Amino acid sequence: MNIKRIFTTIALSILIMSLVLFLRYDFEMSLVNLSNVFFLMGTVYFFPGLIIVSGAAGIFSSIGYLSRRMFSKNKGDGNHFKTFNDYKEYKHIENSKYNTKGIGVNILLVGGVYITISVVTGMII
Repeated sequence: MNIKRIFTTIALSILIMSLVLFLRYDFEMSLVNLSNVFFLMGTVYFFPGLIIVSGAAGIFSSIGYLSRRMFSKNKGDGNHFKTFNDYKEYKHIENSKYNTKGIGVNILLVGGVYITISVVTGMII
């Protein structure tokens, strides 16, 4: 768990929550509005974090393969794949360069905390 990534995630989410408070609630700081915004951000962060941590992102690899097959021409760059298995192997090699599990844990943790804050705030109301 990287503390810098967690603070970056929190800072980004505070900016997004401020934007939602401005656009939806005109910066009316009531507990109901704050609870709603925390729940929204919690679900927006929690479920993608869960997908990243569980490794279920491979579910969406078929969409990437089909869009690559339909919308790109064979430019000779080596990214034109004849079979889906070739594409999956390429994506596995590309994704192994990055620490997506660590990022997913941070996003999952922040999302879980936001949902908890929302539930506790909702119980206070």
